[in-house]
Amino acid sequence: MFRSRNLVGAVLAGALALTACSPGDAASTSTSAAPSSAAQDSGPREITDASGAKVTVPANPKNVVALAETDLDAAIALGVTPVGASKSRQGDTVAGYLSAKVPNVKLVGEITEPDVEAIAALNPKPDVILYGHFIEPDPAQIADLNAIAPVVITSLVKDDWKASLKGVAAALNLSAKADEVLKDYDKKVKETKDALGANATAEVSLVRWNPQGPSYLQKQHFASTIVSELGLKRPQGQQTEGTGPSEPVSLEKLDVLDADWLFLGTLNSDGASALAQAEQNPTWTQLKAVKDKHVVTVDGVPWTSRGGPVAAGIVLDDIRKALGKA
Repeated sequence: MFRSRNLVGAVLAGALALTACSPGDAASTSTSAAPSSAAQDSGPREITDASGAKVTVPANPKNVVALAETDLDAAIALGVTPVGASKSRQGDTVAGYLSAKVPNVKLVGEITEPDVEAIAALNPKPDVILYGHFIEPDPAQIADLNAIAPVVITSLVKDDWKASLKGVAAALNLSAKADEVLKDYDKKVKETKDALGANATAEVSLVRWNPQGPSYLQKQHFASTIVSELGLKRPQGQQTEGTGPSEPVSLEKLDVLDADWLFLGTLNSDGASALAQAEQNPTWTQLKAVKDKHVVTVDGVPWTSRGGPVAAGIVLDDIRKALGKA
């Protein structure tokens, strides 16, 4: 919850003083991003963010805060190590698949409620805040955050992970690097597709199993778009496209989950626990994918997130391992 502006201002002032007195600390924790083609620029840049707003940012930001999993994923793929990031939806760390890549990142609140005081107190002081969300931008949040550092809305709810990557790259002056990342992704898609052999046109079901029961990932969802790029099919009942990432399925209608292959995960790294829950339902055992032993447990965090280049690589690796040629 946001506290009074006076308190935020006091914390910000303290953070500024601390930064000024500790140049050694700042040097040791700043990002190691490779310079872009504009690395020689010394003045600020004006960019247009995903909301259409004009934002003035440093020529080459060094101390980055990522307020969404998509921003953190993209920053890491671009070679940037943020100094601050929001907690993941899974607990008191960043997303598990990213945590080893940013072991020293400072946590700065929840993904939907940034801790302004924690961000203001970061040392070194942030020089840009990446704000890409699965909810609509909150003007009050943005106003408070702008008192600390320029806020760049990197993506909107309607945007896919590639647009989000480009938004992050624009903020960090690394658009050329983003083009390389996307080229590498396209190459990996082709290599994965070529490795599928007899499964090249298989029908695949993408399922998240929650404590409340199962849901399938809708057509516009991150992992669904990767499956589509590979030329794989989805069950007819999973062709919906809605406002949310997944569509709940009643335990009496599990047949909508059936396919040649079924990828099953939860919002933690323990896909096996999702399978154990599913196996308690007698209808589950009648599914074709189950009978053929074609159920693949996956880490539901990268699979069911809004995604980024790192998550996309994990999804492609999982598909290739399960469906690829022996």
